[in-house]
Amino acid sequence: MELANRQLAEVLAAGAALAAILLVMSRHRRRRSEAKAILAGVRSMISDDPDAAIEALSSAARLGTPQALDTYLAMGALFRRNGDLSRAIRLHRNMLVSGHLDPARRGEVELELAQDYRRSGMLAEAAELLAPRAATEREAAEALREVRADQGLWREAAALQAALPGPGSARLRSHLLAAAARAELVAGHAGPARATADEAVQADGECADARLARAEALAVAGEAERALDDVVEALQLQPGNALLAGPALERVTEPARALARIEPLVEDRTDDAALWLLRARLLHRVGRRRVALEAAGEALRLDRTGEVTLALRDLLRRSETPTPNEPEELGARHALTMEALRRKAEPPGCVRCGAEASAREWRCRSCGRFDVFG
Repeated sequence: MELANRQLAEVLAAGAALAAILLVMSRHRRRRSEAKAILAGVRSMISDDPDAAIEALSSAARLGTPQALDTYLAMGALFRRNGDLSRAIRLHRNMLVSGHLDPARRGEVELELAQDYRRSGMLAEAAELLAPRAATEREAAEALREVRADQGLWREAAALQAALPGPGSARLRSHLLAAAARAELVAGHAGPARATADEAVQADGECADARLARAEALAVAGEAERALDDVVEALQLQPGNALLAGPALERVTEPARALARIEPLVEDRTDDAALWLLRARLLHRVGRRRVALEAAGEALRLDRTGEVTLALRDLLRRSETPTPNEPEELGARHALTMEALRRKAEPPGCVRCGAEASAREWRCRSCGRFDVFG
């Protein structure tokens, strides 16, 4: 009896071992099939055959592998990063209609497709995908905020940001409200622009962008001194953005008063090329054109980044040419123009995405971030 029990135990153990071996072999075959399908998709992607890649990865998806979905997403991100937006859109659309997508990850794919749409300029389509999720998903709300900003719907973008607490949230909302105020000024709505600019300063009193936006609104309302208070405060808060104070100073209808407020800043920061250029612009407006050319020359001499050189080239191109009966000024202007053209000047670049801009701006038009031009 004992012998029979021992034999039975040995048979059961052998059967269990055989079953384990068969299970491992089955899993191994399955993994090999999955790996082959994914590898085929990657190879097709590398060989510039997206249709074959999608077909191969679809085979992997039918096997139910999370690796296939991750590979899909990686491939779509690669297409978008390389500017191949039509392929990225097609890939992500196919994922959504394939019938094999895990419902728990559908939102992830929709977010990727919305990014494709945004980069392609299909802003309405991007917003349509993001809006239903924005109330409950932070990532979707952030993406929708950027779409609304791209659409010029700054107020809506600011409202979305107000519901997104965290480090830097107040500063970002302040930037968005400042942009909204400027848009209202352009549309001729001076009163609402003033209120929106006040709101921008309240959101973050140390945001130079908000101060300058309010300065523009105050100048339009005829409150020159208060406008200049904001300009000076902005130049002290973020000296590196001094070139962006130009539009606010241009709106001040009393250039002599503005010059009197800028002169002390230049005396304190005698090596600041941007401040020298602001001074030159104001000197030109008050009629001291020869002195303005000298100040512009000093700005050019002090320029270390090339931004002031580019701004000066633009100003010289747009400003009126001296009349022939002003030969001295005409000669000085010509000399300054030649020096500005000879100098090497690279356009400012976004420190986040590397995109170049013709001039410094508060927001990068490529990645949508603020305060990124170093």
